[in-house]
Amino acid sequence: HATAAILKTAILDSLKADGLELKQLLMLGRDSLFVNLSLENMIENEMKKVRCGLLKLGGCHLHVAHNGFKAGLSSSDWNIHNKCIDIYSWFKQSPARKEDLIGIISDYNCVIEKTILYFTNTRWVWLGKVITRVLPLWEPLHEYFLMYLPVNKKQQVQNNDRYERIKESLTSYVIKIRLQFVLFLCETIFDRFLTLFQQEAPLIHLLYYELPSLYRLVLLQFLTSDCVGDKVGGDLLYIDFKLNEKQLNNKNIRIGEGARKLLSNLTQKERETFYEDIRTIYHTIAEYLKKNLPLRNSFLRDIQILHPSYRSVQYSDDIVRIARTVPGLLSDQEIDYTRDEWLNYSLEHIDETWYIKEKKKDYLGAEIVIYHRIDYYWNKVLSITTTDGRHKYSTLSKLIKNILIIPHGNADVERGFQ
Repeated sequence: HATAAILKTAILDSLKADGLELKQLLMLGRDSLFVNLSLENMIENEMKKVRCGLLKLGGCHLHVAHNGFKAGLSSSDWNIHNKCIDIYSWFKQSPARKEDLIGIISDYNCVIEKTILYFTNTRWVWLGKVITRVLPLWEPLHEYFLMYLPVNKKQQVQNNDRYERIKESLTSYVIKIRLQFVLFLCETIFDRFLTLFQQEAPLIHLLYYELPSLYRLVLLQFLTSDCVGDKVGGDLLYIDFKLNEKQLNNKNIRIGEGARKLLSNLTQKERETFYEDIRTIYHTIAEYLKKNLPLRNSFLRDIQILHPSYRSVQYSDDIVRIARTVPGLLSDQEIDYTRDEWLNYSLEHIDETWYIKEKKKDYLGAEIVIYHRIDYYWNKVLSITTTDGRHKYSTLSKLIKNILIIPHGNADVERGFQ
């Protein structure tokens, strides 16, 4: 029940207790663009009194991905999450029921995970992990609920609404194909992005590339490739993804192989409804991502240059823009220094081992390059000294260290509460 004023006081008191000045506060992280706005404004007003300010980058982009996925599924009447919760809840806190199911699974003589995962409505994309447990158990679950329980546990299933819902799900190819499609969405589109940004390593410099890549990947599931073309970054926002002539037909729209194999089990009407639903889901996800991803953020675009591959004199203007954007960090003279130091850095002889951790071949013989963490690389660069022992890049050091502490999401913070 803490108000913005209470939180502001707590933050200011915490800084004082640790001997930190208010002007040392770089930014406030938050889950969404639309939460803690009053708190941010109050802190900003306090900082203006000491002639500084907050760096504002919006909310957590991992939450945008989860919420975009949620918006898509919520645009349909599928209620896939509730069907998974029903199955989970049936076995929850009932060792006897779990033992009965395990006995049936053992009859199938296969090695599969026997535990149903719980779905949490704050992490929608993890629904895919739940489905990966449900689908391999489909036949054992079918036998357990439709054959074993009616014969051996009649009293459990009589007048039991949850049982009736589960039975309806397990006898429906429509439900099964929906599960397969949702699993396809999770594994093919969202999992890579979310897994990448679950890391503890600084990844803020990768956001400008990865965020448009996620949006672009969604568009390519239901739009013709010539419509999406080679557009990147903010240019993707100019695509009108609702134009009828740009839509992939039912044969080519991406639904995943698992779902496609089940199409023959649906009636013509069921297939038509299924395709209408997935178009609505795709359009809703795209609309949400288009509205909430910072695809035109010039600061995120500029800080891409921290990657070793951008070590070039042509990015000297970018480093100056970065220096100007961080409120109150550098003096005018220091901003001038950043350009000169960047030019020197661009011409520096950098050992490849500072940024490449390993090179190996994949199963086709193609080379795979594994990079060191970006902070490992910059620690090496910023440790370079002149002939008289002074740090060669002292101003860049001040700037880049502040950039690398910017969170790319709230995963690290939330792990502390788990």
